[in-house]
Amino acid sequence: MIGYSVLMPLAPWEPPSQVAAALQSLIDQSMPPEQVVVSCDGAPPEALAAVLDATSLPLELVVGPGGEGVGPVLARGLHVCTQELVVRADADDLSLPERCEIQVATMEANPFLVVLSTPILEFIHSPQAPCGLRAVPSGTALLQRHSRWSNPLNHPAVILRRQEVLAAGNYRDCPGFEDYELWLRLLHQGALLDNLNQPLVLARVGDDHLARRR
Repeated sequence: MIGYSVLMPLAPWEPPSQVAAALQSLIDQSMPPEQVVVSCDGAPPEALAAVLDATSLPLELVVGPGGEGVGPVLARGLHVCTQELVVRADADDLSLPERCEIQVATMEANPFLVVLSTPILEFIHSPQAPCGLRAVPSGTALLQRHSRWSNPLNHPAVILRRQEVLAAGNYRDCPGFEDYELWLRLLHQGALLDNLNQPLVLARVGDDHLARRR
């Protein structure tokens, strides 16, 4: 099985304990990453830098000037990734131990698939007590129809092919829509995108997050 990089955007205000938990979930993968690129929107504070320094992961920190937003931060990090397959991971979410192995195997078995995500289990206080499921459409035709009115992929659960995304123009500065805008560009160019039916990511949400969605 081929290797993969992990791309994690990081805001300087992320709680160190949550970042440590997210990194631990990558350490616990049944198929370890070849590289973990942490792209930070400005220099991380001392407590956060200590968490990054302490990890046993093959971590590469990319620091921007700050205040750029998610699109430029991800675009910079994707250029640094060395593997063709890139797993997206958020700094406050948890990847289940089999996540990366399953997604890499699926991409290997489907060489024309450019982006793949999964449903996400959401939790507020404990990952052992999920409070919701963020579903996504499965099947490329259904996904394309769904994309006309809603984001068809769960960004924190994505694996993508680096060269195809770079050729499509990479992430852009579209606050709040960095991922959706990229998926629409890829679909417009004829790329295949899909979702698995199996949840492989636990996403941390709060009351304010749920209120915004409502």
